Amino acid sequence: MSVPRPHRRQLIWIFLSIVLPIFGAVDFLLAEEEIQVVSAQKTRTIVADVLMVDGDFYIVRGDRGEIQIEVTPDTVLSEEFTFGDRIKAIVLPNDVALTITRAASDEPLGITSQKQAEPSPSTEDNLEIETVPQPVFRHSIKAPGIRVIIADLLMVDENFYIVRSQYGEIQIEITPDTKLEEDFTFGDRIKARVTPTNKALSVVRAGKDEQTGIQDEAAPLTSKTPTALDPLPPTFTQTEEKPSAPVGPETPSTRTIVADVLMVDGDFYIVRGDRGEIQIEVTPHTIISESFVYGDRIKATVLPNDKALTIERADPHDPIGTTTP
Repeated sequence: MSVPRPHRRQLIWIFLSIVLPIFGAVDFLLAEEEIQVVSAQKTRTIVADVLMVDGDFYIVRGDRGEIQIEVTPDTVLSEEFTFGDRIKAIVLPNDVALTITRAASDEPLGITSQKQAEPSPSTEDNLEIETVPQPVFRHSIKAPGIRVIIADLLMVDENFYIVRSQYGEIQIEITPDTKLEEDFTFGDRIKARVTPTNKALSVVRAGKDEQTGIQDEAAPLTSKTPTALDPLPPTFTQTEEKPSAPVGPETPSTRTIVADVLMVDGDFYIVRGDRGEIQIEVTPHTIISESFVYGDRIKATVLPNDKALTIERADPHDPIGTTTP
């Protein structure tokens, strides 16, 4: 008895009925994997101090240095922030901010990582839940004004002044429009009015009583573009310090600095302490126990203007730091 052969069309239908479900299962697995990747996207929470707001970017200083956080039209800002504010930003791996809020006063600088919570399945009950709208600011960045930088000049490199502030080194650009009071050299303490991009409008010699730091001019909003010839606005205020009592020659106010020598440049010892680099000046009256070179740990007794009274080799067990009597 002969068995009838299946027709060619029947063979095609049998083949498709077997292959298509396999491809469908593969597509389903790929789609599920994509969903899992999206749902497990990592974010970071950055707590840091604002150094500058430059267009669409927040330049902040965290526990490991400066970070550039990008603000997009989808970023939720709780308020407008300026230099010195401590913020908490939730950012994607490419440092694009999802939200930026003011950090609590007791929150330490740092970065923590976490995964985004997986979205819960939407139901009709969830859609009917009423939420109270919260006021938010979306991409409401206000361009910062002019800043005043008071710092020690480390180097003049063609059109740039490299200065040291309490936040580290800053590169100030000198342009043909910059008003220079005089030619400055290494060690001079200067006072520079700069734009948000660190282009200098004017550079003058800082006063003896002016402390190293960065201040906002808090200039009134005008449509005029500031130039180097603009006078310092009367609204600019700097933190007033209570004048100290006169110090007699026999009882000077001194500090003891224990630090590692980075460089000896003429009459200056550049050392690294617990809070960054310090420039100690050696005078003809400085008592030096021996010659020091890079890597030596020294103990220096200095006056408030960082002029050294004595410099000696520190004990290997002496911790880096600054102490006052």
